[in-house]
Amino acid sequence: MTAMLDRLERIEELRQAGLAKVRENDVEGAIALYDAALAMAEDGDARELITINKANAMIMIERGGPEVSELPRIVMRRRNARHVYLAAYALQYKHRLENDLKRAIFYAELAVRTAEEAGEPVWRRVVLYELGNSYLSDSKIERAAECFEGALTITDESAANRDRALAHGLALDGLGYCKMVMGEVQEGLDLLHESLNILQDPMSRAEVYVDLCYGYLELSDFANAQRYGEAALEISDDKRQIRNAHYLLGEVAHTAGDEEKTEYHFSELARFYPEFKNLKSVLYAIDLRAMVNLKL
Repeated sequence: MTAMLDRLERIEELRQAGLAKVRENDVEGAIALYDAALAMAEDGDARELITINKANAMIMIERGGPEVSELPRIVMRRRNARHVYLAAYALQYKHRLENDLKRAIFYAELAVRTAEEAGEPVWRRVVLYELGNSYLSDSKIERAAECFEGALTITDESAANRDRALAHGLALDGLGYCKMVMGEVQEGLDLLHESLNILQDPMSRAEVYVDLCYGYLELSDFANAQRYGEAALEISDDKRQIRNAHYLLGEVAHTAGDEEKTEYHFSELARFYPEFKNLKSVLYAIDLRAMVNLKL
């Protein structure tokens, strides 16, 4: 009995160490630890949970494998509510990375229902945020706003991840962007500024800066729009954020009559689209803000 308990304890230590490696962005290290745990695990539930953890890590680096292929079967077996939730959550992330929004939304909604059935509000919060992002990518702005609002109503802390503040800040940013797109620009800006009081990592802050640039441009507050657009460029290394910042800063400069800055930012934007030879001419002629989804 003692040997069995020691074995189970070691398996869980390896799994927890794998989760810690994921949080440190050492995904390969996490996969090695999950493999070691799987080699020791004999219990079906334990193997299923480690399989989900490994599949999630592999999805993060866009790698396939038998563990990833097992996720739909785990969902269908519905043997353990937590496992169903985790597998559905991993699948929504996989399909969103692949830009298969229909499947991403399907699995995210399944994860939300599973969390509701299990009476786990903290589970709902994180997946509501992800579902909101999928709806945003699908240009379903009102549905996205509902998801972000739902995430903001859940104030319980996660004992495992201590993620309440981060999730709250990200949902504020998502809802703020939705509000602005729906015409409630000042309310959206207020939510975005609130999110800046919470979010600390450069990528999240850059996302908020881009959204603030958009909002202030909508209000014709060119000084603040330029300030936040340039702040995004200073700290971001994400192609989408950089592209969006150059586009918005080009619109700021063009509307304000600064031809030198307009030319610079639209030229930088055009570098992202070498196949569209006349992009700059289109940007000079047409304000595309009403047609552009900054989350794509």
